[in-house]
Amino acid sequence: MFGVLVAGCREDGAVPESQVAARVNGEDVSVHQVQAVLARQPRLLATAGEASAQRVLEALIDQEVASQAAREQGLASDPLVIQSKHATERELLARAHHDRIAAKAGGSTSDEIDRYYDSRPGLFAQRRLYVLQETAIEASDAQIKEAKAIALRSRGADELVRALKEAGFRPASRQFVQAAEDLPMVLLEPLASAEPGQSRLFPQAGGARIFTIIYAHAAPVDRRTAAPAITEFLLAERKRQLVADEMKRLRQAAQVSYGGTFARSAASAPLAGPSASVPR
Repeated sequence: MFGVLVAGCREDGAVPESQVAARVNGEDVSVHQVQAVLARQPRLLATAGEASAQRVLEALIDQEVASQAAREQGLASDPLVIQSKHATERELLARAHHDRIAAKAGGSTSDEIDRYYDSRPGLFAQRRLYVLQETAIEASDAQIKEAKAIALRSRGADELVRALKEAGFRPASRQFVQAAEDLPMVLLEPLASAEPGQSRLFPQAGGARIFTIIYAHAAPVDRRTAAPAITEFLLAERKRQLVADEMKRLRQAAQVSYGGTFARSAASAPLAGPSASVPR
């Protein structure tokens, strides 16, 4: 548990006696800290039940003991520790700002849900479960054109692989089962209009991937069943867009100057999105 759980922030001032879960060398570990960890670890509560609070408390005590030892050794002033604290604070504040902006997102209307449902037949009204064969090839841009022609005229996975080999490609294939909603939209839309035995080619760096439908089983989802998932998706999209718009506004208003080697590459470097993960 130690290292997995993250202790709540230390509170300034005395903790009311009724809120003290444990006292470690005169330092309080509060009930609030235990509850905060449990709120972030719902699976722990589900698996450990009533014992989960005690397990969390013991982990917090371990953290407090280690923290006290670190302070006694002067590690609180270690440059790496200070840098990490500042980075953590910056990340927490940025996330809190994003969460506050995202909380302004409104719900979806019935018409919006209907439009989304109707615009994605491959996900809902015409949803299918697929058995696919993925065939990967290495190819230049010119060779991809040839491979695409082979994919379009081939009828079935075996014929595709045989034709690719005859044309000098070295195909590597695998088969898998996938529901429509588990496919990237860039794959789903072309595959939704294809029939068993047909293939669709998708270029990628250094080559291409070709997907052949081995079998497709109709498994439609009606509007009523799909509505909760659509509502959740549209809300998430609204939140994402609100945060993206806010970050764009903040970046435009901010005075940013780059130094050193960053100054030379700043003009061509893409801006980090609001959900970008910044390594520390």
